[in-house]
Parts: sequence; structure tokens; C-alpha cells
Amino acid sequence: MVFITGASAGIGAAAVSVFAAAGYDVVLTARRKDRLEKVAEAARASVPAATLLPLVCDVNSDASVSDTFVAVRERFGRLDVLVNNAGYGVYGSVERTPLQVFRDNMETNFFGVIRCTQAALPLLRNASGRGRWRAAIVMVSSVIGRRTIPGMSAYCASKYALEALSETLRVELYDERISVSVVNPGVTQTEFVAAAKGERPANFLSPKNGMSSEAVARVILKAVNRPRRNRYLTFAGKAAVAGQWLAPGIVDSVLLQSWRKAAEKKK
Repeated sequence: MVFITGASAGIGAAAVSVFAAAGYDVVLTARRKDRLEKVAEAARASVPAATLLPLVCDVNSDASVSDTFVAVRERFGRLDVLVNNAGYGVYGSVERTPLQVFRDNMETNFFGVIRCTQAALPLLRNASGRGRWRAAIVMVSSVIGRRTIPGMSAYCASKYALEALSETLRVELYDERISVSVVNPGVTQTEFVAAAKGERPANFLSPKNGMSSEAVARVILKAVNRPRRNRYLTFAGKAAVAGQWLAPGIVDSVLLQSWRKAAEKKK
């Protein structure tokens, strides 16, 4: 059984169908009940035998997360996979992004993950396991959780924090055979750009040429079956991470030129 947060759209919605097709019972969660039910209906149309349980869950709320996992425990008694996908983007420089915006973005993208993970662990420990691993946690991060870019300061910080949390969990849970993998998409064809808060820099890549949400969802499933520390999904993303490791100063220079061009366009 898999528990997916942020399942009402984008990568999360695609993951519902991908996991259902792979034979998993799916608990799909988000704040929008109507959207969840539409996603569940679409998944049932393609996988009629799938067990799908849409539940309203606000990852920003202790009570909501607790109640949701109580319902999962009563219905299934265990959890095989937790997909921490819920999150949203924020545009803006460090100077121009209000402190409350940083707090709000971190609340969802980071503390929401902690809430769900802490609530899920007792159920993950009840899983029977597939192969050498008992259960799996998959974090949906971003390439800019490994190499930040100017103009998305709050979002980048939240994803860097998620990477750090994953590093800690990976070691803490290893002996219990609960794997922790991070999937790092690049630009993806989802509602992320339209839903992100703030003004999007004009020089950012268009999502029209990004990966499909279904392609990312298939990588999430792969991370369950073959756990890996990080999975970088685009050539540009892999190049950025490699550049950050080998020559971070050069990456800084490239980003600085882009930042200057964006500033010139505003004049």
C-alpha cells in the first residue's frame, strides 16, 4: 500500500495511476476533495481492480495528518510506501521575499514532510517487505534542492532542507530496512509554474519543454523497487549537480550572467 501526498494534480496525480497499475493499493491525499475524487476516478478507469482511497489531508496541520494516518491504520494496518510529494513553489530573491513567505513555504515543503514521515513510520514498520527492504520512503525534491538558483530563494531553501532530512533518515532507518530515496525532477509539465507564488523571472525555462508528470511518477516507482540516494531526471539537472560538485564557481558564473540578463529585462 502506498500513501501519496499532493495527489490532486501534477506528479502526485500521475503517481496514483502508476502505482495502481503496479498493483498497489493507493491512499491519495491532498486538501482539495473534488480534485482527489477526479484523480481516483481516472485511475479506476485505467485500472478497474485498483483499491483507491482518496482522503483530505492538509500536511500543514498536525491534527489533519494524525487523523489521516489513523484512518489508514484502521483500514490497512500497514504502509509499504510513503511518497512525500506535497509542496509548492515561490519566486523571489532573498531580499524581496517576506520572511512570512519563507516560513509558509518551509511549513509545507519541509515540516509537512516531517509530519507525514513521523506519522507513517509505525505503519511502515508493519510492512512485510519486498526483497531486502521492508518499506520505502520517497521524497520528491528538485534539482534545485542540490544546486540553488537565484530568484527562488525560499523554495530552494526548503528543498535543501529536505535533502538534509533525507540524509539523516537514510542512516537512521537503514537497520530497519526502510529505504529513503530522493527524486530530483527538473522542469516538469505540471501546474507548478502557474501555482507558484510571486513573479516568475522571465529567463526561467518554460515548462512546455519539461518532463511529463507521468515520466517522473515512473521514476518514483523505480526508486521504491531499486532504492537510490538521488535520482536526477534531466540532462540539464545532472549537468548542474555535476558542475556544483566539480566546479561550483563556474556554475555561479553561469547563473550570474543569467541573473544579470533578467535584471536588464526589468529596466
